[in-house]
Amino acid sequence: MSGASLRHRQACGGYNILHSHFIAGLATENGKVEISLLWSLIVMSTLSPEQRQALLDGPAGTPPPGQASNLIEPPNLLVAGRTVLFLFWTLASVSVAIRIYTKVFLLGLMRLSDYTILLAWALFMGYFGPAWALSAAAPGVDQWNLRLKDFIAMLYYFHVNSILYGICIFFIKLSIFLQLLEIFGQTRDYVYWSCHICIWANFLFYFISTFVEIFSCHPMSKAWDVLITEGSCLNMDLLNVIAGAVNSVSDLTIVILPQTRIWQLHVALDRRIAVGTVFLFGVTACVASVVRVVHTVLLLDATNNTSYFSYLAGMWTLPELACGIIAGCLPSMPKFFRSVWQSSTVAKWRHWLRRLLSIRTRSQQAKDLEAPARLVHPKGHWVSPEPYPLTSIGSRASTAQDSTSSTVNGPDCV
Repeated sequence: MSGASLRHRQACGGYNILHSHFIAGLATENGKVEISLLWSLIVMSTLSPEQRQALLDGPAGTPPPGQASNLIEPPNLLVAGRTVLFLFWTLASVSVAIRIYTKVFLLGLMRLSDYTILLAWALFMGYFGPAWALSAAAPGVDQWNLRLKDFIAMLYYFHVNSILYGICIFFIKLSIFLQLLEIFGQTRDYVYWSCHICIWANFLFYFISTFVEIFSCHPMSKAWDVLITEGSCLNMDLLNVIAGAVNSVSDLTIVILPQTRIWQLHVALDRRIAVGTVFLFGVTACVASVVRVVHTVLLLDATNNTSYFSYLAGMWTLPELACGIIAGCLPSMPKFFRSVWQSSTVAKWRHWLRRLLSIRTRSQQAKDLEAPARLVHPKGHWVSPEPYPLTSIGSRASTAQDSTSSTVNGPDCV
């Protein structure tokens, strides 16, 4: 699910081993098919349709010692995955809606950075289709608990989203760099040239990596169908390393570059802190990217559990992309919320709320004045200091001496 293809292709029981020596020993007994990995005993193309279907319905990996495959109701991360999908879909969509509303209705001006963030958001929405289908096929299931046909489907959706990831992340970064040029690039200084260099460097890299991702295998279906034995695939290790380096450098540039200009502004310190905090939100995308890389590294050693670690690595692309979109939309949000706060509708609601709170406060004060105070008698009984509290309330305007006299002349409190 990333521009640097996930390393499902080099895991034992995964892509390469299935292409080079995934051999099935098929023994049918009472409709039950036992599948085992052997070394080059049968060529996949010689399997009958029944044997091939039996292979597809069997487990995609060998369970660890002491465990058995559970293909009926295996433990999974379906609920967690769907929650993450919906959460970041909502956050990214709301952020883009606020930005476009601000630019169209409040400022009346749409710039190139606004159109590119719209395109990035559209690609992000397209990213959710394969991600949702992937979570249905293999939602964080251990490979030995996953049917081979579902494993193939998982690899297919990974391949599709690997392509979409590279295109989407490019347009997110393009929008942010264009926005930095619009805000800080009035003069041709280091900010101006840094943004232009990063834009063209990212364009070249993601164009090449996307092309390589699409045509990494011949035939193309070999990228996900582990039962295809003919053809060949490129080794994606080098692309993984380069992709990680480019992503890290460009992410850090997006975070650091505006800070160098913000702290040179001749404005109040609190204002600089507020503006700097807005542009620091990009750190969240950096963190998500680093965590994704960590899971990708773990995938290298996951020799028999490619499906589980691939799912985790892929899920971290969602906060990475969503936080990138949100970071690009944050500079528009202060204007939007000020406008909402100052609108006549919100002003009416604020006035109504203040009146309601004022009425409730006065009502509570009246109740407190009307309620008799309660004191503890030395013997431990609760008593009222005045049998006629309304009398003393009504005579508050009288002198202290009259009040004392009224209390003394009243009935005994004990």
